Amino acid sequence: MATVRSNSSQGPYLQSFPLRPIRTRSLHQRAKAVLRGLSGKRGSAVRDYKAVLASLIADYERHANFRFDTSKVTAAEVVLHLLDERDMSVSGLAKSLEISQSSLCDMVRGRREWSKSAIIRISGYFGLQPGLFLR
Repeated sequence: MATVRSNSSQGPYLQSFPLRPIRTRSLHQRAKAVLRGLSGKRGSAVRDYKAVLASLIADYERHANFRFDTSKVTAAEVVLHLLDERDMSVSGLAKSLEISQSSLCDMVRGRREWSKSAIIRISGYFGLQPGLFLR
């Protein structure tokens, strides 16, 4: 069994919301509040904590069959919101997905149509329905 050592820079975050599977609506709400409270905070420990917490939130939402009404928002708005939630840039997403940064930036800004490969990669990365990009 692996031993998890507490990093002192993560201590306050781990105390406010320990990193373990989210199983209730109230824990889900708390986790989202903690993640929003970390917006703008920097550092590798914070980045790692936010990445794991965002993943736990996404897992809960996927398993709880959360469905969001996206009929009144564009695909670009959804992508930008998800990037903001993860404190990630368009450039960082492009790098993670191995997509040209300038192409992705143009797609997000509406200067270019969404490419099939970008739709597939972004949908898989964020757990989105590809149809969102085809409206």
